[in-house]
Amino acid sequence: MAPPSEIRNGLSFDIEEWFHILNLPTSPAPDSWSSLRVTVVRNTDRLLEILEANSVHATFFVLGWIARQHPLLVRRIADAGHEIACHGDMHELCYEQGPLRFEEDLRRARGSLGDLVGAPIEGYRAPGFSILAETPWAFEAIARQGFVYDSSIFPAQRQHGGDTGAPVHPHAISLSDGSQLAEFPMTVAGWGPLRFAVAGGGYLRLFPYPVVRWGIRRMNRAGHPGCVYLHPREVDPGHPRVEMPLGRRFRSYVNLASTVPKLTRLLREFRFAPLRDVLRERGLIDAAPRK
Repeated sequence: MAPPSEIRNGLSFDIEEWFHILNLPTSPAPDSWSSLRVTVVRNTDRLLEILEANSVHATFFVLGWIARQHPLLVRRIADAGHEIACHGDMHELCYEQGPLRFEEDLRRARGSLGDLVGAPIEGYRAPGFSILAETPWAFEAIARQGFVYDSSIFPAQRQHGGDTGAPVHPHAISLSDGSQLAEFPMTVAGWGPLRFAVAGGGYLRLFPYPVVRWGIRRMNRAGHPGCVYLHPREVDPGHPRVEMPLGRRFRSYVNLASTVPKLTRLLREFRFAPLRDVLRERGLIDAAPRK
């Protein structure tokens, strides 16, 4: 087992716009998206600058819709040496789509991304981490569409479901045809029977930095990589707001000004790599990508 200080953790960004808020009746309808203020380009470019300054590469889970709207942005990410992965096409919850719509969403998004980067798109992450214990058909569809790993499992209770029975470290999921799909779940910490997230999104913004650092170190001491995830809007405290109830507003917008300082400290104190690379060095996916 590698010493904790030598373990490479997964670093990921879900590339979506400020208005891609799930399960909210006040979120703008898709037919209005192209007329709304654009922030994802500037904010993603800021993330690229931070990563370059720290000589770190990451996985960018990009929406198919974003790829079609901003193809040059996707190419800039790929040209900088980062992994392009798929975040679905129109940012819909997996369990609300059902098997047929979900697989069509996968097919369209993977095609849009693959056409831009000219390389296999190997990873997928469901919007809202919405693959649950009740949706095992999703893993079958992900594999059928050519992905070799998934990063949709949130092994704790959360607003969009979560799977409290799932392993908290990267592992293989067995499929009905005898093959396997690698899974890179989100990082959670345990306290007795409780599990809580510490290393991504609103959780990273809410908790003081020592708690975030403790959660990742705890995973590393157990011999496992952690996984950090963020969204471009989280590095932009001034981005437009979607009207929502007070509790949801707190979770969506708490401590936005803390994102960049916390991310910068993480990049300096831990080793990070794209999720694909971490899974390869652990033998969960093949060294050669699928065509």
